[in-house]
Amino acid sequence: MMERPQIETAEASSVLVIGGGLAGMYAAIAAWEAGQETTILSKGRTGGSGNGVVAMSVHRFAPDAPGLREEYRQRFLRSGAGEQEKETAEFFVDRAAGAMERLKRYGFPLEYRCLEEEGKDYPYLACCRPKQGRILTGAIRKYIDKDTGVAIQDGVTVCDIVTENGQVRGVLGENSGKLCFYPARAVILAAGGAGNIYAATSNTSDMTGDGYALALRCGLPLRGMEFVQFYPYRIYSPRRADIFPDLFEHGAVFRNEKGERFMDCPQYPMKELENRDVVARAMYGQREVRLDLSHCDPEYLERECPNISRMYREDPSRPLLLRPVAHFFMGGVPLKTDCSTAVKGLYVCGEVTGGLHGANRLAGSALTETVLFGRIAGENAAGWARGLPGAALPGEETLRRVLADYPQSGTDSLRDLKDALRETMWRDVSLVRTGEGLARALEEIGALEEAFRRRRPAREKEWIELRDMLMTARAVTEAAAARRESLGAHFRLDGAT
Repeated sequence: MMERPQIETAEASSVLVIGGGLAGMYAAIAAWEAGQETTILSKGRTGGSGNGVVAMSVHRFAPDAPGLREEYRQRFLRSGAGEQEKETAEFFVDRAAGAMERLKRYGFPLEYRCLEEEGKDYPYLACCRPKQGRILTGAIRKYIDKDTGVAIQDGVTVCDIVTENGQVRGVLGENSGKLCFYPARAVILAAGGAGNIYAATSNTSDMTGDGYALALRCGLPLRGMEFVQFYPYRIYSPRRADIFPDLFEHGAVFRNEKGERFMDCPQYPMKELENRDVVARAMYGQREVRLDLSHCDPEYLERECPNISRMYREDPSRPLLLRPVAHFFMGGVPLKTDCSTAVKGLYVCGEVTGGLHGANRLAGSALTETVLFGRIAGENAAGWARGLPGAALPGEETLRRVLADYPQSGTDSLRDLKDALRETMWRDVSLVRTGEGLARALEEIGALEEAFRRRRPAREKEWIELRDMLMTARAVTEAAAARRESLGAHFRLDGAT
């Protein structure tokens, strides 16, 4: 254990948001609109980092029409395979359309598409054109800078949420090698995503499981961590790009290296439109997977996926190669409809939460979730902060407890440990799992944890991220080992179905 480091203290905020992605930005706007001084702390650039940037901007939700809404409800609950918090899931289905309607007043670049019921059109989907998440995240960041008083501090890696007597006091963060305590009356944890615990991922490089580890260290439980969605629609050659499953309704198909359409068989009645976990495992069993666009509607391809259209036109004979990659974590901090947690003054929203999606996530629901629960978290955090006289600083003993496992600085790199963890998770805890493989993974994670404790890191941020990755990887692996049957995105080759 190192000596007590020098810690600076920042100016207090009423509401502090951890994470500069979509959920964090929506939460910050709502807290500021509710009249509270609000600050975003983001490891990367707010609006320019996180998974929303590389998402396809698609928001799907239940239309505000009785028949269409019920149809969506059944699909949403079916996708969760009985592992959803039913009250939260029902709340989402019933409230999402209203949240998406309220979003229109901000003028963000979303096009709304409709379905018809009894002669009237009802929105069911919103997206940018082209379908690029960075268009949306950039517009929201611009709105925050121009039209709100939300303070943004980019480049801050949050190390720990500081609590005292069951109540949040603020957070400890690192910036350019210096530690700083950020006092706050309320904190919103919106730092979900952990794709980089795997060797192959669709996530941006800053998604290292920080939110899950922060929650665990302040005593919060996690649920459903075994349920990790592997995205089957990632082109990795000749250039990286993501496709959306709608493409398969317009003539696109998958083929293996032999030219066989391997999903055109009785085992897969919906072919390439099967649930993502089914498609991903089918791809996992092939030596090579190619995207065949030869019968795809060219007008649709150019309008909806111009980047893929250009890639294809450059050389139609060159194969577009795909592979499944770690994409979305259905598990996390149990999500309540008011976004509160067992720690007073601490709220959660976005991918860091668990219980909404259950064992699998319906396509297009993740971004809609950020709209609805981001606003709820912001409003309720502001309400909590409004009832307190000010941000109380933690005692010396509290800070000593938080800093107990922080290491002495040194010259050690942690890259070898990080790479070893990612390979272990991909080999034994990815699309196809076995009891033997999970036991091996836990043993290797334990050895990496021991090696990690002996290192004296040259870079504080690298140490913080690897600590979070190890904690999150252990949570995923232990949950996967405990669930012996296959369910949703969790597939046990040696388990009951």
